[in-house]
Order: sequence, then C-alpha cells, then structure tokens
Amino acid sequence: MRHWFDNTIPPITRVLLVESGPRLVTEKFGPVLRMVCGGAVDVDLLTCFPAPREDSAIAPQKLYATQQYATPAARKALRKELQSNGYQAMAILCADSPVLARWKWWLALRLPVKVLVVNENADCFWLDRAHWLPAKRLLGARWGLQGTASLRTLGELALFPLVVVWLLAYALFAHTRRGFRVLFGLDRPRTAQ
Repeated sequence: MRHWFDNTIPPITRVLLVESGPRLVTEKFGPVLRMVCGGAVDVDLLTCFPAPREDSAIAPQKLYATQQYATPAARKALRKELQSNGYQAMAILCADSPVLARWKWWLALRLPVKVLVVNENADCFWLDRAHWLPAKRLLGARWGLQGTASLRTLGELALFPLVVVWLLAYALFAHTRRGFRVLFGLDRPRTAQ
C-alpha cells in the first residue's frame, strides 16, 4: 500500500486478483477489471477455490492456490515470487466475506502495488487518499454505521462501557458482601428440607 498518498494511477499491465470473496463476484468483476485497467492487462489469481473454468471472465495467466502455501516458509516464498512478478496493481474483494481476509490485507501491506478495492456489486475504487469517501462508506456499511441502524450501533457503543462498569460493580458488591458474611460468621448453614 505504498501508493496510499499517491493519487496517480500507474500504467497497468499486470494485476494480481485476490479472490477474497465468492466466485460469483469475481466473475462479475472480470469485465470491470478489464475496463478499469485496460483490455490487454494480464491477470494472476490468488484463490482458495478450484481453478476457474476456461471460459471464465477472469482468464488468469497464473493461478496461485493458497492451500499450497500453508507454512510460513512457503508464504515467504510466495511473497517473494509475487514481488518479483512486477504487478502494478492488486484487486481485493471486500464482499463482506471472511474468505482470505488475512491474505488480502497481508499482501496489500507487503506488495508495492496500487490496491483496487472491489465490493460485492463489482463496484471498485482505488485505495488512496483521493478515494477516502468510498472507503468510509464501505466501512460504514460493514460496521453498521449507515442509515437508522447507525443510531442503534452508536448507542450500543456508548452504553457498553457503562454496562461493563455496572456488572463489575455488582460483582464487587456481591463478593464483598459474601466475604463479610463468611468472615463474621453470619452465614447460616443451610438445613436439608
């Protein structure tokens, strides 16, 4: 993500697509990717799913299956290979899915590429300073901070510390009272009925 402060988009000839969401979204995004980055762009795919069909809209040049990189040493080798591939951009799916969530952000932080964020509707924006409003809206939608639901979420966030303090105070009171009763012998033995 070294291009966060750089609003310019480099000429893109090679893209790494991290399939961190459903295959349906990836298929929908294939034509959009070619429209955004150019029709002659080479696409490599990092996925945990089976290889896409031959007539897929993605048409990856190279496929990286995450199952082959289960160890730290293998992931380090993968990162070095991806860095040497000369990608100018990386597209990550943010489709409200936990699929490859750690992988996409790990690669976004490690690779010197411009990051393209794709939502579940195959809409996309570049992850840079100039596009902070779409990023804010996406995060707001993911965290439930849009519309009338945002008031409830903000209310829950505001009340959470008070609830924790109340529960801690009650536990302290109950245990202190019990301790005094045991200490001064005020606890009556229970008789079997």
